[in-house]
Amino acid sequence: MQKKLERWTGIAAALVTIVGLPLLLVSLWFAYRVDTVISEQLGEIKRIAQSENSIGLNTMLFNDSSNAGIISSIQNNKPILVENGGSYSTVDLDKYLGAFNTVALVYRDGFLSDDHLCGSFAFYVEEANQNSEIKKYLVEYPKYFGGFRDLLAVIKKSKSSLCQPYQVQP
Repeated sequence: MQKKLERWTGIAAALVTIVGLPLLLVSLWFAYRVDTVISEQLGEIKRIAQSENSIGLNTMLFNDSSNAGIISSIQNNKPILVENGGSYSTVDLDKYLGAFNTVALVYRDGFLSDDHLCGSFAFYVEEANQNSEIKKYLVEYPKYFGGFRDLLAVIKKSKSSLCQPYQVQP
């Protein structure tokens, strides 16, 4: 009886090995495929979110009349603030520069790609940075607008070809 039991135990162990090993390998392959598919789907969701965030940030920044006016003043080399002969209050300029803080936060958290950042905002960040009135304002308020300053650094270091025109040192 003992021999018969040992024999059946050996057969059972062989069956477990013969059947179990392929099942283990199939399970591992299936888990790898599921992980790959999930990673691809998450990547696609991230790309969609980044595009939607870019659209939302563009709308926030460029569909605001005072922001559009400040951009126009910068591009036409006209005064911005009322105290300097322009048309905008410090609140308007705060809102404009503050919008770049929001862009920087969204970028920092990975919800905006380098290409979206560079394609949509780098030009305006760089133009604002070159404006003497804004430079003076930033010096006057060094504790604020860190996001704007962060974007300048990101643009200078970005590998995106869309940022390359803004990486030239004067």
